[in-house]
Amino acid sequence: MTGRNSCSLIAMALLAAALCLPSCAPAGDADVVKEVTKLLKAQVGETVVLSYIQKEGAPAKLNADAIVDLKKAGASDAVILALMGGAVAVPVASGDYPFDLDENHQVLKPVIHGPMAVFPIVRKGPAVKGDYLTLDEAVNQKLVTIREKGDGSVPIVIIVNNGKLPIYISAGEIIIGGKQDRIISYDVIVHPSRELPVEVRCVEHGRWQGGQVEFSSSPVMGGRATKSAAQFADQATVWREVAEQNETLAAESSTGSYKASLTKPEIEKAYEEYAKAILSTLEDRNVVGMIVAINGKVHAIEIFGSPRLFAQLKGKLLKGYVLDAMGEKDEKAPPPAKDKIVSFYQDTMKAQAQELKKYDENTNMKRESGAANASECLDKDGGSLHRSLLAK
Repeated sequence: MTGRNSCSLIAMALLAAALCLPSCAPAGDADVVKEVTKLLKAQVGETVVLSYIQKEGAPAKLNADAIVDLKKAGASDAVILALMGGAVAVPVASGDYPFDLDENHQVLKPVIHGPMAVFPIVRKGPAVKGDYLTLDEAVNQKLVTIREKGDGSVPIVIIVNNGKLPIYISAGEIIIGGKQDRIISYDVIVHPSRELPVEVRCVEHGRWQGGQVEFSSSPVMGGRATKSAAQFADQATVWREVAEQNETLAAESSTGSYKASLTKPEIEKAYEEYAKAILSTLEDRNVVGMIVAINGKVHAIEIFGSPRLFAQLKGKLLKGYVLDAMGEKDEKAPPPAKDKIVSFYQDTMKAQAQELKKYDENTNMKRESGAANASECLDKDGGSLHRSLLAK
């Protein structure tokens, strides 16, 4: 970081702190700042200081005098911003990173925000062949139509590809409209000039009406429990998971819609903070997926066959998992270690594969271990377009 940028950051921090009233922090906050100052004077290193702040929590207030004193004690910009509650990733020991997840994928060190840790996954070999549009791309280019089947059928919608490229749609995508909002149950490829009945589950219990029969895409995917229920359980379980999430997040909905959790301003603000801290770490051209951990436990692993597919879908995936994280109290737990991640992944992928759902152009397989349920989308050549491992 250049000296000019460093000065700008501190100036911004001082201005922000000066605007906070009252100017004096509460006793608990003063204790945190006092302990951090001790650590700085002991020259324990930035990693230890940031880890301490992550564990104890940032003060509710931090006045300008405290910031000046911290700088005199040797605080870095990262430490100051962390004490101000900024979305600053806590460094982790780099000795174990990168490490191999399997013969084709490596895991990079995580970025941490709140109770969530996200590990980028990079592909070591060539990407799976095939040029696909995602659902959002197809909707934005007006190349796809999603409509009710006839007068409406809860478990089926009709998807029509009006473009020249195949459309890849991921399990967990939320579609809004029709007579009820739905979640896509299984990964599906819709080839050009094809009309395909696609299996879905309802994520809006109390509505079966609407003037429009067509759907649009949503900016979020289902979280772990809802997506798992849509693939591996029944409709009643999906409704229960949606209701529990809305209750946890205090998201009121007269129709019991998953959409209620997406429209609260507090939730959108929280997601923006997570996105600011995490998404930039997933921008490398070789990143094809991510491992999500919450409170030190593996929550989900998402791996795509190409960097392009993941790049198009990572924001929606992250938002679904942020909704999960917001429903959890931050236990200040360190991210899971290498051995925990590898065993979670390899034990599940070694389990016997069974057919989950077959479409014209792809097949979904399932695996189950003691820790996770997994689905894998294979194209007609057997290439893996998407692996999703969801913790039980």
